[in-house]
Amino acid sequence: MLNLSALPLPFLGAALAAALLLSQEIGYRSGQRIGARDETAGAGHLLSAALALLGLLIAFTFSMASDRYEARRALVLAEANALSTTYLRVQALDEPYRGRLSQGVVAYGQARQDFFSAGEDARKLAAASAETDALQARLWADLIPALRAAPTATINPPILQTTNELFDLAASRQAALEAHVPDAILRSLIVYALVAAAMLGYGMASAGRRHMVASLALFILVSLAVTLIIDLDRPRAGSVTISQAPFARTLEGLKTLEAAGLRAPR
Repeated sequence: MLNLSALPLPFLGAALAAALLLSQEIGYRSGQRIGARDETAGAGHLLSAALALLGLLIAFTFSMASDRYEARRALVLAEANALSTTYLRVQALDEPYRGRLSQGVVAYGQARQDFFSAGEDARKLAAASAETDALQARLWADLIPALRAAPTATINPPILQTTNELFDLAASRQAALEAHVPDAILRSLIVYALVAAAMLGYGMASAGRRHMVASLALFILVSLAVTLIIDLDRPRAGSVTISQAPFARTLEGLKTLEAAGLRAPR
């Protein structure tokens, strides 16, 4: 079945506007053929109800896409904070564990940034995802001996907690990337818009006028609204993407600390 989220946005918007115009024309000609006359008042009430329901459906779908967008954006900041906190807590460990884990945390942060800067390139995404998994395993393997070296240290539980949180957030962000507005809802929205356009054309036939300029403006607005919904639902592509700036700033700060050797004194 056709995946609407995979279509180019300009093509989708133009195709939807053209389909709405065609649907209106079909409704208009059907009204003329049936001989819809003196039905202006009744058709007007039905059309108003149909357009109101269309607006409600657009608002509902936009809310779904917006909620997912905000959730993805919040997870960027959460992962940046978890990365920074993990790095800082690692500084409380003794050498050689401190240096090894510090480098591992920075390398892990770079792998995460590479993953989200890969866009929709399948090869880069697969490589960055594999690197993330490998670094998670290495970090955990390096962390266990460090904690066992000082089993009674009070810093051990916080380090375990923040490392777990860091790994959990990677899974949460992946799940958020894959959480889209269901295609069934998007298809229903488009079908409903086409039916409403046909009803609009039928109502115009009963009035004897097409009102092409006003109709075209309405269809462009509907097409823009649907396109914006799909754009919001694409976190890696389109004109509305999730900014990775908080994570990038955090990672650059950690790299600066690591390069300067500025770690907490013992």
